[in-house]
Amino acid sequence: MPHPQSHPTLDTFVELNGPDTGAWGNLRPYIVSLLKAWWGDAATEENEFCFQHLPRINGDHSHYATMLKMLDGGVKGMLCVGQNPTVGSANNKLMRLALANLDWLVIRDFQPTESGLFWKVSPEHETGEVRSEDIDTEVFFLPAAAHTEKDGNFTNTQRLLQWHHKACEPPGDCRSELHWIYHLGKAIREKLCRSTDPNDRPILDLTWDYPLVGPDAEPDAEHVLQEISGRKADGSFLSSYDELEQDGSTSCGSWIHCGIYKDGINQSARKKPHREQNWIAREWGWAWPKDTRIIYNRSSADPEGRPWSERKRYIWWDPEEGKWTGLGDAPDFPPTKEPAYEPPPDAETMEAIAGDKPFILHPDGRGWIYAPTGLVDGPLPAHYEPQESPFENRLYAQQQNPTRQVFARPENPYHPFDGKSGADVFPFVLTTYRLTEHHTAGGMSRTVPYLAELQPEFFCEVSPELAAERGLEHRGWATIVTARGAVEARVLVTERIKPLLIGSHPPRTMHLVGAPYHWGDVGIVTGDSANELLPLALDNNVHISEYKACTCDIRPGRRPRGPARPALVEDYRRRGGVRT
Repeated sequence: MPHPQSHPTLDTFVELNGPDTGAWGNLRPYIVSLLKAWWGDAATEENEFCFQHLPRINGDHSHYATMLKMLDGGVKGMLCVGQNPTVGSANNKLMRLALANLDWLVIRDFQPTESGLFWKVSPEHETGEVRSEDIDTEVFFLPAAAHTEKDGNFTNTQRLLQWHHKACEPPGDCRSELHWIYHLGKAIREKLCRSTDPNDRPILDLTWDYPLVGPDAEPDAEHVLQEISGRKADGSFLSSYDELEQDGSTSCGSWIHCGIYKDGINQSARKKPHREQNWIAREWGWAWPKDTRIIYNRSSADPEGRPWSERKRYIWWDPEEGKWTGLGDAPDFPPTKEPAYEPPPDAETMEAIAGDKPFILHPDGRGWIYAPTGLVDGPLPAHYEPQESPFENRLYAQQQNPTRQVFARPENPYHPFDGKSGADVFPFVLTTYRLTEHHTAGGMSRTVPYLAELQPEFFCEVSPELAAERGLEHRGWATIVTARGAVEARVLVTERIKPLLIGSHPPRTMHLVGAPYHWGDVGIVTGDSANELLPLALDNNVHISEYKACTCDIRPGRRPRGPARPALVEDYRRRGGVRT
């Protein structure tokens, strides 16, 4: 999104965000086509294709920064769509305290979740720290349609989009995201229809003309896909992002998905059986960009365009045909660019990429170990210890990433790390993870009987050595404690979790505690949430918390009930010298 100071015009946005060379050198056609998809006839060259309609980013609006702002009373409302932060986010208690500071909260999900019921069901109610009557947040629950009850695409980590058709109508008041967003937008536009305020033009100028189908007036999902795929000025469909223009004659809702509806066919709905095509399966679904199944596949050939291995050949240069060919995948490279091509010094966009440089999204076409741009914490990979670690960084004098985002406040205390006073109070490493039988924060799986039966209780995994050291019994109970909270879990003693021997003078044994995070207070099966234990310490590139590493203590038996639970946490804070 544009920034208010550095991107006052479309020209400066393109200049500062896109290199002159490589595939990103075509940023202007991408952004202009996107603006045309959003604002249609209202987007003209004279008004910078409605570039000024775009909202401006004026600070850090990532998830955790927003929740902390909410905690401080700086956010009035939240639309929580398929998200359950009071289970899935780090430091669950902080999330609940933040939601309690909202004026209103909208929950869109299959059923009410912990985030929707935080005002009456939470650990703080059990401990007496909060009362429902003191929470003023007004909560609205909007039931959502399941994927079986709506048309749309799944996209996997291979970049493959696979269309699924609606199997049945959603029951009762359940509606799809398309239905909700479209009809909400329509209601807002009707409310503003007589407005002369320039600030309302971005909403009123939007293209909002999707055909409606079915008994619930559902926006046609394939029509939306067509808008994403892109069209020429005459209404015909685009085939790839190479056809996007900067003069406003093309529209495309997402340049990497351009061509997903080429030839007027939903390419992602193709489902030709594997028996009728080779292993690349180009006629099953559609992969972004350009239906390329292996990105940067020019790399499968050497600089001269010959396969590195005949046994593994994939894409290669055919000198007789004068083009790149292969086993069936689309070349992720200009199809007629010879391997020996050398760009002139003043070349731009894809013309500046040499014939032996496969990495076309990079401005020089090369693969990067040294990344001179795009990362805020330096151009080369470096090892740092987590915010909370029982070890000293053995590679660098700098213990932790100096660019990490930390939030030192009473609701988010940190443990001392190795060598600091009190570090031995939290002597073990805690890591959280997922289970096959449950889905993320559990809202979609803890209410399904057979999934709940397969994994009915919150548990932790420990090694036999740690179990012997701390008196933990297999299938018994354990209490895991950090400065953020205390949770109870069934104990699974397993050889799967190995003690680590660290160092050599002498080696030091370090024990691990593993905990899946899918449980909460709502559903057929309930339990404590492992993410209660985690702090907010974020990578500054993508603002993600350190879910996989913090320090903890573990002790046998169930956690205390009522006010004794926060008292236990406070005792650990005191002994560990944790500042709050």
